[in-house]
Amino acid sequence: MELGGAAGALGPSGPLLVCLCFGTLAAQAADTCPEVKLVGLEGSDKLSILRGCPGLPGAPGLKGETGAAGLKGERGLPGVPGKAGPAGPKGSTGAQGEKGARGEKVLRVTKSRTRVSTHKTPSHALTTSTKCAGWGQAYPKRPQDFPRPEALMVESDGPGGADPQCREPQSPGEAAGESGQLHSCATGPRTCTELLTRGHFLSGWHTIYLPDCRPLTVLCDMDTDGGGWTVFQRRKDGSVDFFRTWTAYKQGFGSQLGEFWLGNDNIHALTAQGTSELRVDLMDFEGNHRFAKYQSFRMADEAEKYKLVLGAFVEGNAGDSLTDHGNHFFSTKDRDNDESPSNCAAQFQGAWWYHSCHSSNLNGRYLRGPHTSYANGINWKSWGRYNYSYKVSEMKLRLT
Repeated sequence: MELGGAAGALGPSGPLLVCLCFGTLAAQAADTCPEVKLVGLEGSDKLSILRGCPGLPGAPGLKGETGAAGLKGERGLPGVPGKAGPAGPKGSTGAQGEKGARGEKVLRVTKSRTRVSTHKTPSHALTTSTKCAGWGQAYPKRPQDFPRPEALMVESDGPGGADPQCREPQSPGEAAGESGQLHSCATGPRTCTELLTRGHFLSGWHTIYLPDCRPLTVLCDMDTDGGGWTVFQRRKDGSVDFFRTWTAYKQGFGSQLGEFWLGNDNIHALTAQGTSELRVDLMDFEGNHRFAKYQSFRMADEAEKYKLVLGAFVEGNAGDSLTDHGNHFFSTKDRDNDESPSNCAAQFQGAWWYHSCHSSNLNGRYLRGPHTSYANGINWKSWGRYNYSYKVSEMKLRLT
């Protein structure tokens, strides 16, 4: 009742003042709210509060936008290497390879020539007939039979035709390798012409097999005049010295990438297979091309001093400057086989089938066109006489 009267005495602000008083008392009881001071109550219905209780927390504000990414820090120092891990488990054995196909040809090697027998052989062996002087019979040789005293025959085509020589294989691998080579000889190409018939149309270096089963890498010209030519001499840039000895010409020299002489023994073996034709291609330093072609060409063996056996001149705008050399022996600076009182090879700085002395000298000095010296360049008398040395010379043969 007294509170109601006090509230009425305070006028319109009475009820508010009473509530604040109760709130102040409650806050003081809880020891969390400061005092409430009243100012200007005399003749005024306004209430001023100097300090009251803190209000309730407001609602959380909106989340701010993500700030820009900071700069990338510098790379730290490498860590200490870890210890090696344990060894992995051993792998399993791979699958066994497929069994090879059964051979169907027997290669029999004789002193005079190689013959291929077409009768079938057992599947367990490729048998080679090996017969040495004084043995009297042929022996089958199989790698799985090694070591047995059977011998491999090695042909020797020295002066006069030496007898076959025999030796024992040194390991099973050598015996197997010999069998593989003989098989390649039985089925491999013998000439560039044969390669052409088998579909090899690109000029380049190929392996062929000579009559004694010896593999020989040769340059095949598959483009000129129908292709199938075996090149045995090439001059093109003067990078190789052709003023060489008898032994050098016997064995051959030069580079597959440039100039070379295939070797007199190899040329003899190639021409001994049958009738071969010969072509000579020349080019001067102005880019003019000329050639000469001969019906047949053969080089005898060393016992006959590599004599030139040449057929008739057939055609060619270079003219004929080789017929005069037919039936003459090969000469080098250290082996004089010509008909001249002097050594033509030494005098004209080449190696050739000189008589006394020459109409051509394609193994002479590389003198790069016109030269004042006499007849010691790459000369072909019927084109350029004796004072012009050609840029390119190629001699090639083809089995007919």
